[in-house]
Amino acid sequence: MTAPPGLVVPLYMLRHGETTWNTERRMQGTKNSDLTERGRAQALAMGRALKVELAREPGPTIFLRSPLGRVSETSEIIGRELGLDSGQWRDDPRLAELSYGEWEGFSWREIEVTHPTALADWRADPHGYCPPGGETHLELRRRSAAVLAEVVASRTRTVVVGHGVSGAVVRGLNLGLDARAMFVLEKPQDAFFRLLAGHEERIEAVFD
Repeated sequence: MTAPPGLVVPLYMLRHGETTWNTERRMQGTKNSDLTERGRAQALAMGRALKVELAREPGPTIFLRSPLGRVSETSEIIGRELGLDSGQWRDDPRLAELSYGEWEGFSWREIEVTHPTALADWRADPHGYCPPGGETHLELRRRSAAVLAEVVASRTRTVVVGHGVSGAVVRGLNLGLDARAMFVLEKPQDAFFRLLAGHEERIEAVFD
């Protein structure tokens, strides 16, 4: 796999802040869990750091987000720091998190009661493994690639607020990684990434 050409203006990839289910290590996927107090602080810090980044090179910017609640909450906090109107965010369902099907809402410990080899099987085949009733990495990659292609074609600086796995796939596509390498990319909630074709830069968001 090779990185797509033409990402000549920055694409900023942010993940939602910490949620209650994150603290409980539960699979979220297409279901929602509200931000914790820490998660809201993370969103605020990311908004402040992003404001500094965007001010360095003023210009038109597209603001995209997953339609899921935890991302909407995060993006609204970020948007207030940037001085955005809520209507400037565009919901794109292709940015939603990987669907975990029947596993959503359960922790890995609970899942392994009925599927003891699930995590090992997934790591062995990160490209094609599908949780019961869920979605494969291949399916997620297809919709992520479509979004990335549109961002490239727009030739306009873009901010995306999304999720851990789906965001890692967009980043991995830009870096030219395979599914196994995408699987282990870090997915911070107190930092975000500035992407250009074939490269990314990690930007810290310092919060109290």
